[in-house]
Amino acid sequence: MSLALVLAEAGRPDRALREIDAAAPALQGLPAARLTMQRALILDRLSRFDEAMAGYTSAIADFRRFGDSLWEARALTNRGVLYTYRGHVRQAESDLLAAEHRYAELGQDAALAQVRHNLGFARARAGDLPAALRWYERADEYFARTSRPAVALMDRAELLLDARLLPEARATAGAALKAAKASRMGLFEAQAQLMVAEAALAAGDVTAARAAAATARRAFARQQRPAWSALARYVELRAGGGPEDTRLRRAREVAAALATAGWAAPALDARLHAARLALARAAAEPAHATRLLRAASADLHAVEAAGRRGPAHLRARAWHAKALLREATGDTAGARRALLAGMTVLRRYSAALGATELRTLTGGYATDLATAGLRLAVRGGRPRSILWWAERWRATALRRRPTRPPDESALAADLAQLRRVHAEAESATTGLPALLREQRLLEERIRRRSWQAADASAASRETGDSLRRLPDRLGDATLVELLDIDDIRYAVVVSAAGFRCRRLGPVSELGRELEALRFALRRIVHRHGTAVSRAAAREAARSALRHLDDFLFGPLRLRLGAGPLIVVPVGELHATPWALLPTCRGRPVTIAPSASSWLAAGESATGRPAPGPDKPPVLVAGPGLRHADEEIRRLAPAIPAAATLIAAEATVDAVSAALDGAPLAHVAAHGTFRADNPMFSYLHLADGPLTVFDLERLPRPPRTVVLSACNGGLSAVHPGEELMGLTAALLGLGTRTVLASVLPAQDAATAELMIAVHRRLAAGDGPAQALAQAQIAAGTGLDEDTVSAAAFSCFGVGSAAA
Repeated sequence: MSLALVLAEAGRPDRALREIDAAAPALQGLPAARLTMQRALILDRLSRFDEAMAGYTSAIADFRRFGDSLWEARALTNRGVLYTYRGHVRQAESDLLAAEHRYAELGQDAALAQVRHNLGFARARAGDLPAALRWYERADEYFARTSRPAVALMDRAELLLDARLLPEARATAGAALKAAKASRMGLFEAQAQLMVAEAALAAGDVTAARAAAATARRAFARQQRPAWSALARYVELRAGGGPEDTRLRRAREVAAALATAGWAAPALDARLHAARLALARAAAEPAHATRLLRAASADLHAVEAAGRRGPAHLRARAWHAKALLREATGDTAGARRALLAGMTVLRRYSAALGATELRTLTGGYATDLATAGLRLAVRGGRPRSILWWAERWRATALRRRPTRPPDESALAADLAQLRRVHAEAESATTGLPALLREQRLLEERIRRRSWQAADASAASRETGDSLRRLPDRLGDATLVELLDIDDIRYAVVVSAAGFRCRRLGPVSELGRELEALRFALRRIVHRHGTAVSRAAAREAARSALRHLDDFLFGPLRLRLGAGPLIVVPVGELHATPWALLPTCRGRPVTIAPSASSWLAAGESATGRPAPGPDKPPVLVAGPGLRHADEEIRRLAPAIPAAATLIAAEATVDAVSAALDGAPLAHVAAHGTFRADNPMFSYLHLADGPLTVFDLERLPRPPRTVVLSACNGGLSAVHPGEELMGLTAALLGLGTRTVLASVLPAQDAATAELMIAVHRRLAAGDGPAQALAQAQIAAGTGLDEDTVSAAAFSCFGVGSAAA
């Protein structure tokens, strides 16, 4: 029996089963019941699920009869996991909770952690991510003191992947593979390879996905595990492996294999994938269109029927299938209604998630539906419909206040500890690796805490505002919303005259141009190289700016008017220095995450707490920033009622308290954008970093925030054009306007710009107008001072407060 278990974990279940069969004649009574449970576990590994279920059930009855609570708990755990894989979550939780009770009574700490992890796995399979994270966290209290097993890491990676936390999912999958290899557990090594492939595919790395999936498929074949082999084949298929002319046939084969093995969700995904391949081929091969459409229809009907009552992501796929069916029969209006229903399912699912980070990244689920809706809208040629579909999946997280984790005091303590470790790491001469490891562990714990709360009220709130009143709200301003459909960039232009849409050109045209522009501007600001090379950088920047301006605004100039601009960027354009573009120079420009968020923030009924009427403006100078103290002292006379926090006074707690409800906050502090982990982007204060997590704990957001240091306006852009970073967090809290930079800037030039901005704000100008005029006053050339001034953009609303 012991040898059989070792063989099974090593990935040799066929030999394990032979050892079990050899032991069976010698055993009776309780040992025979234990053998039955071990045999069921091996059958489970071989995907002989019905036999495994019967074996577990028989063994549980025998253990109860013999009074063997420990082995009963083990069998309940195994049956609960099998129930989970088979989609019977209620029965799974019943078994797992019973096992948890028995392990707790017996003092089996390791087994208790494992079963709690399995309860998290069951809730994850049910689509309840906050509950899953809570169970995983309880299990990790034990694993963190010992070691995290490969299977636990795989399950966590799967959950992170479902939540679209892609960098974390990929890192955790890699850790699972490393743990499986270290323990020489061939069974889990193959599964970890598959998880690595899934995470790579989700991140867009199809080459790595194909390689890992092929390795996993071969391992599953050696282990005689056809169900898992089918999953690996499906990842290969989605990653584009194999000849194009065989992909449709292989997609159907994989779908059938997945259905036979009991993988309900992947089987439906494979059928949906096959249907889309068939529809594409039908359009390209008119001679075979009838046959291909009939086959696609059968697949779509199957997906639509099977997904009606499943978890949110399956229900969304069912609506997607219905939309494709209706579109194939020419029912465009019906297709739109089906896509809308799918988007509604996903919106409610996203609203039920706890942390802003999870809600933000789950926007990736809506990409396929939104793209399908956008395609229909573009085909119909109705600009308002195009804008409406773009708004359905753009920046929904910014229209909700974040929810609070269940233990605010613990989160506050962790944030304080993070600041301490961060400060020690910055000044450490020895022991830096240990401090960095501690910082990473603290960041992980803070993130897990923030993932655990559920926002019940958010599910009932409508995420989109009516766009009908947008032209009336714009006045003499013009809104330009950019969007990408099938590698083509479009612009929807909205003004008092109504809605227009224009095709701009291929997305790929701008990638290198933007990269070259940012490189040249950084060179100018930092004065890198010789005078000749800096002159070359200026000429390269001018050329890139002209090309960028012609691409984005050339087809729109007759519609832009002479008034302010509100720009809703897309993708890499979020980091554009808009003030340098010829069309934008001298004109008030506001960068908004979406048209709906701009509209909602500019209206009085936003549903967010108003700034405190008794709070003064606040001026903050952080450490290590040249001219910061002088900048604040020079600003103080222009804002006579302002509270000032300089040097040692500018602690995280003091600044947080001052920001709460302030009408205006000016922070002259180094800002760091964490591209690897945007929620830990921060402002450097006297006692450490003020992170996005700190900002999310503010009861009342400041109305206007000025971040006068480098890169404060950078954000990570996730599927659905959802943003993460300091500026995005402030706007999501309810701050109306943020002035911040998207490029490095010279300290002295920044100080002069800020003083000019605040003088104009005090005179009654709106933030966008004040910034534009101050930038013009800084000069119109391309030297370090003018580029430093142009590095700043106005985010949010931009107009004067009502």
